Amino acid sequence: MALRTRGRAPPRQASVKQGRVVVVEDNVDTRAGLKDALEGDGFEVFATGDGRQALDQLRSEPKPDALLLDLFMPGLNGFEIYHALRDDPNLATIPVILVTAAAPAHRTGLDVAATIRKPLDLQELLLTVRGAIATAGFRPLPTL
Repeated sequence: MALRTRGRAPPRQASVKQGRVVVVEDNVDTRAGLKDALEGDGFEVFATGDGRQALDQLRSEPKPDALLLDLFMPGLNGFEIYHALRDDPNLATIPVILVTAAAPAHRTGLDVAATIRKPLDLQELLLTVRGAIATAGFRPLPTL
């Protein structure tokens, strides 16, 4: 799935580190598009289509500044990943951004920073991720 563009999100300066984002999306094309867009905006990105691999990454690496999460995936699905995060005090504060085509009725009871509906819009994606990270308290720092 390609990312749609309705214009562009304001570009970031290459010298500013935007933060770390983990992307959990089973569709290869969507995952690649998310990764490319976020890296192009200055984010460090770990992307996977495997829920168990995502949880292992979240538990073993420094905590990311945001998590983009698809809900409906084979194996460990997004709902299970969400609940595992919320049950772990070390991961419970990670801002979760749902990336889904799921109807709002399927998303009730999830306390997330934001929801981005598929098909994805590049400008909405970047502005939403930046906003979730800023709200959570990340402050971009100049790189050395």
